[in-house]
Amino acid sequence: MKGAIFDWDGTLASIDEREFDCINHALTEQGSKPISREFYINNYYRRAYELGTGPRMVLETALADKGQAVVERAYESYRKVFQSSVDKATLQIGCIEILKSLKRAGFKVGVATMRYTRWVVESELKHLSVAPFVDLLRTRQDLGVGGVLGSMEEIVRQRVRLVSEVLGGFQLEPEEAFLVGDSWWDVRAGKRLGIKTVLVRTGFAAFNDFSKETPDVITSSLLELLEALEKKDWTI
Repeated sequence: MKGAIFDWDGTLASIDEREFDCINHALTEQGSKPISREFYINNYYRRAYELGTGPRMVLETALADKGQAVVERAYESYRKVFQSSVDKATLQIGCIEILKSLKRAGFKVGVATMRYTRWVVESELKHLSVAPFVDLLRTRQDLGVGGVLGSMEEIVRQRVRLVSEVLGGFQLEPEEAFLVGDSWWDVRAGKRLGIKTVLVRTGFAAFNDFSKETPDVITSSLLELLEALEKKDWTI
């Protein structure tokens, strides 16, 4: 294998505390009470098979009796404070270690994220010292696809496009790389492409059992994945 493609949020990056704080900031601005962590987990992570982005679903549920106009104002407030809080971004345990090791082993490393705003992700990569180990980044903005996606099929289709963009940039065939993510759409997109899939039990997979999606590898952490790759001479 010559390439490794990673999801960003929940896989390489940990955004829990930042998301939670930004959502509560937006709710407070609209005169609503902050939500509990249980409310956040139930409406952000445990609705993984429903349409809609995590923060919007949390806000819509918390402000259900306030009307759509209030929800939109809250979401805009959330979006602005999230974009201005890059310094609060953190990494999953083992992120730097596995990226460094992959580069030493001669791998091309890509990040393909369903996040839209490219400049925010780029800022996070730089702030977290991940940028030197990433050869190629692709976001939904690069595809020209904004807004809420209309169906589960559309989610998978756009994920396929993102991963395909990275493979194309690397001039690699699907069988020459593997895809690492924390969600059902990562696994389904990988299977559609014919690329090996790794599900890490972080992010969405920490709160949902996605084993029925039958990824090629399931691992509890990036460090565990690194150990497995080293033992198998960098094959999946």
